[in-house]
Amino acid sequence: MAGDVDRHSLRYFRGHRLVIDSFYGWLVKCLMMFSRRRRRYRLVCVVVILLLVVLCEVSVDNTEGQWGVHVRLRFRKRPTTPSVDTPIRIKVGKARSRWRKQIDERRRRLQRVCTTQSAHTDFTQLNLRHFQYNHKHRMLYCGVEKSGSTFWRRLLQQIDKNVIISPYNIRPENGLLNYRNLANETLEELDDILKFSVKFMVARDPYTRLLSGYIDKLYSPNVYFWDSIGEHIVRAVRPNATMKSKTCGHDVTFLEFVKYVIKSQTTGEKKDSHFMPAVEICNPCKVRFDIISQMETFRFDVRFILETFNLRSYLGVIDGPSYNMLNDTIYDVAQAFVSMRTDIRRCMSVHAALLRVWEKLQIKGIVSLDIPCPFKKDEVSGLTIDIMTSVIREALDSASLSALKSQRKSLFLKFYRQIPLDVLRKLADVFKNDFDHFGYEQYPAILFKRVNTEKTIG
Repeated sequence: MAGDVDRHSLRYFRGHRLVIDSFYGWLVKCLMMFSRRRRRYRLVCVVVILLLVVLCEVSVDNTEGQWGVHVRLRFRKRPTTPSVDTPIRIKVGKARSRWRKQIDERRRRLQRVCTTQSAHTDFTQLNLRHFQYNHKHRMLYCGVEKSGSTFWRRLLQQIDKNVIISPYNIRPENGLLNYRNLANETLEELDDILKFSVKFMVARDPYTRLLSGYIDKLYSPNVYFWDSIGEHIVRAVRPNATMKSKTCGHDVTFLEFVKYVIKSQTTGEKKDSHFMPAVEICNPCKVRFDIISQMETFRFDVRFILETFNLRSYLGVIDGPSYNMLNDTIYDVAQAFVSMRTDIRRCMSVHAALLRVWEKLQIKGIVSLDIPCPFKKDEVSGLTIDIMTSVIREALDSASLSALKSQRKSLFLKFYRQIPLDVLRKLADVFKNDFDHFGYEQYPAILFKRVNTEKTIG
């Protein structure tokens, strides 16, 4: 056995000696080429050495006491490495601890409330249809309509495809094209998802959310909701409705809408998730969400959530979300009007519908009240999405942002002051769980403290 080892070692040594001798012989020949007698070979050797310097990288390292020489081609494709953080991302990271405190406080509040209430033992189909899960990043999202759900569903589409592109590249009307919910998951799979995922949702002040839902779905031209909800509201809460109103549902007032919400939540009749409490949609005491985002701090919460899931690369593509959201809203408004323009005619004139669209933009704080709708009756049929978005953006750019913010608040109060206090209290009771779970004020003085206004409202 020892002889076999010696012979093997000898062959190994001889093999390496041949390699060393060959390398040494090549080196000697190269040095000889620099003699005066071999100018041609000297030139060739210089060219070869220069090519090696240009094409190759040579590094020397010491790993665990063993020295090594590594030769690599310079132009070989290397594995990609994460880009260096930009200053704005570093700033987000430094602010993380401050937002962590807010997120923790929201979660603790939810836990405190849930300890005093019994959670639903089973998930409803409504819950499962609103849950969206990404297996790779272990992220579970519950989307609440009128609370940033279109944004998150589009962003999750990009994350699912592992494409670092802005969610605004997907048009709002296509936000649900690739939407996958958990309606078909087994109870066992749901339990695993809840145990091994980070769960988040977005809440919103119920008063703001309801007004936004009314303006988007019933006040501004929306034939689908006029047919599915508007007709029902007119028949349910308007005593002497005309046949046109009963068959169109196009002229629902905000007071009638609020009465419908109260009645539907009380009786369970004709409920719609756009106008339902977020607690009913997401069942937070059952899910025990890790992150409760809020629309009031949306742009900061988005960054916090992306950092939590180590998706910082998406921060760059959603930079300046306020402006992007405004552009997104402007496009959505224009697209919806143009696409429904023909169907609107059976219930109201297209120009009257366009005036409502303009008012919607004013209520949302995008267009100033000082700017009247610039489109004339004879221009309505030729309006395109591009023309509308261009005119609206021009109106937005000409206005003061602070003035638009004040205007939005003023119009919000104008709508709610149309609601008698007894009706408003019933609405507050209907959404009590949302106020309690997410920390919003149930009876804000700005809505409930009225001095000598009840007679005027009545």
